Amino acid sequence: MKRDTWTFRYTAQQLADATKAKIEHHNKCLEFWDARREQLIAEIRADGIEVNEKTVLQTPERTNIKGRDWTAGGDVMIRNDLRKSLIESYEKLSYHTSRRDQYNGWLHAFTDNQENSHELEMDDWQFFFGKDTDPA
Repeated sequence: MKRDTWTFRYTAQQLADATKAKIEHHNKCLEFWDARREQLIAEIRADGIEVNEKTVLQTPERTNIKGRDWTAGGDVMIRNDLRKSLIESYEKLSYHTSRRDQYNGWLHAFTDNQENSHELEMDDWQFFFGKDTDPA
């Protein structure tokens, strides 16, 4: 048996329906990750920023502080866990936007040519009917 050479015949309407389901899936993912992004930005604005001062500026006496210590005294940082989560949300938004747009192009092709039928190989079937196996 040579399953890598098998083909499956589907009508353009069947492929359009499968493509609509993929678009809906990616739209739901976009809604989730956009809400997550907004939540992270609000959290960063609320309490995700840290100020780390030089040790000399933290002493109560502050008798040995030089002029340059005041100008270069503190580092402002965003909590790393929030920064990483925000980067992840932007990556997910990019991925799902790209996939949604790709399926949208296929949807137009199938709905404009509904009288056609197409033979799909396994990779094609996976693309239209299978589970999204990409890590993003």
